[in-house]
Amino acid sequence: MADELRPWGVEALGICWGEPRGWDEGGSRIVPHEDGTRLVLTHDEREAPYALRPDGREDTGLLVSLSDEDALATCAWARVTPDSQVVGLGIDLADPRDFAGARGERFNRLLFTQAEQGLVPALAPGDEALGYAYAFSAKEAAFKACAAPLRRWYEAHDEELVFDLRGFELADLRHEAGTARDGAAQAALDALGIRAIELFRTEVQGCACTVAWARA
Repeated sequence: MADELRPWGVEALGICWGEPRGWDEGGSRIVPHEDGTRLVLTHDEREAPYALRPDGREDTGLLVSLSDEDALATCAWARVTPDSQVVGLGIDLADPRDFAGARGERFNRLLFTQAEQGLVPALAPGDEALGYAYAFSAKEAAFKACAAPLRRWYEAHDEELVFDLRGFELADLRHEAGTARDGAAQAALDALGIRAIELFRTEVQGCACTVAWARA
């Protein structure tokens, strides 16, 4: 995946996971990095994480996103160039058990459009609950991928942008450019200069995991 994103200005990309409590330290989140160092993260006023440099200022060249699911936490990170087309990163975990049974069936009908429900069998053939978990994690990851551009927006504008994950609808089977936006979400992404949100899915310890990146 990193090689595919390199032409867009992504120098390195990674995903790590562990126990959520093991990443907390003194009000910050200390996430192990695959090269043996540590990522020091904090949160903005909308609870979106961002990385800190050693001097305590934001590391604007490092995009990060977090997701917790019971005893499992994941962190996605991407080192980008100053002129990178990739301006946001999101990751989300979803437990298939939350989308199974009568309770899951009611939840799925409320959250997903008929078109999205039609895509679920292709996301996880033979495992409907996992398919819905992938669909949900894709919507959440797409929403999270807007966090860094949104923070930049509020640094420069007084106008408020309001949208939520329900504005992100799965649009294709390939999951390569897997979200379409409508209503408030589309207007917000237009304002933020986000032209596309693309997705990558994998399975992490039985949970559906989706990584999304926003491209300007």
